[in-house]
Amino acid sequence: MSNLGEKKVYRWVLLKHIGSPDDIKGIHFDLLLEDKELCRTWRLIDIPLLDGPYVDSVFIAPHNLYWLDIEEKVVSGNRGVATRIKKGIFLQSLPSIDNGFLNLSIQWEGVESHLVIDKYGCRIFSKRY
Repeated sequence: MSNLGEKKVYRWVLLKHIGSPDDIKGIHFDLLLEDKELCRTWRLIDIPLLDGPYVDSVFIAPHNLYWLDIEEKVVSGNRGVATRIKKGIFLQSLPSIDNGFLNLSIQWEGVESHLVIDKYGCRIFSKRY
């Protein structure tokens, strides 16, 4: 987390994870959102496309913050390789997701959008003004 003027800036990344022994397809994607000392993390079956369909997602154990800075790394315990494919920021602390719903304004590569995670999965919508 850093400061952008008076606003706190939080980071997010999407990692491609290949070779995980518990992954039947041999590939999945991990979405990490900075949250205090750790990253809230979801396993996705595919890359969510801007204004595309929902992608199945599962909330998994939090990941360490250092994954926000890694471009590619062998995962400990012989669990494959993780490669960063997208990164960006968001300007609000993460809300509670007790009801399984998250709606967050995110930015990456000059694109502003809404990340939605709910009972249907994960989806990214264009931000309309």
